[in-house]
Amino acid sequence: MRNNVLGKISEKFIEEKDLYLLLGDLGVFQSREAIKIDNYRCINYGIMEQSMIGFASGISQAGQYPIVYSITPFIIERCFEQLKLDFGYNECNGLIITAGGSFDYNKLGPTHFCPNDISLIFKTNCRNIFLPWNKYDAEKFTEKILQEKFYAYLRLSSEEICKEDKPRDFSNIKNCRDKINIGIGPDSLIIAKQLKFELNYSISNFNEETIRNLKKLLQEGLHIRLIAGFNLDFLLNLLN
Repeated sequence: MRNNVLGKISEKFIEEKDLYLLLGDLGVFQSREAIKIDNYRCINYGIMEQSMIGFASGISQAGQYPIVYSITPFIIERCFEQLKLDFGYNECNGLIITAGGSFDYNKLGPTHFCPNDISLIFKTNCRNIFLPWNKYDAEKFTEKILQEKFYAYLRLSSEEICKEDKPRDFSNIKNCRDKINIGIGPDSLIIAKQLKFELNYSISNFNEETIRNLKKLLQEGLHIRLIAGFNLDFLLNLLN
């Protein structure tokens, strides 16, 4: 997914002069074309992630569109205050891209775990959260975000679920009268198989409409089981 997303962004660099790509010492090779096109707008910021988020918000306030990329805990947990204040409170636009999901880098130890990223980014007033199940989803979401240029979070995972195995999208839910299992993000399919559950629907774009639809189904008395590879505390509070 990462290669496809950074490749798509590099393609956009030629025509869209308002794009800035900030790298946290990761994805530099995959972004080499963007660097060739304009090394003023594609910057390897190194491991100063908190400073990078502040810099990105300044780019946004100047009328440009920043894209930030690094590993999940280094951006979301380490930079939570900057995301909350610089992007959330100031209503800045930008795309935050992370790799590693909750436990993709588990062999590197707990410093690389991040099961709380969705909960945290939601608390920074980000309401456009994308969890692609495969490279096709990732490219489609990247295209959509770069067209609309809102404040968005794109969570990339090493789990690649082919289109044939991905359950029907939650937005297509119709006439359900029984209990259903909904998987949020690609990790949910792995978890569901371990628990011997069958996923009926999938969620890959988490926004206000998703929350409204979930609330509506619950109000109609439908029994819903949500399965995800990350902390769902923020969602449970919203649905109660």
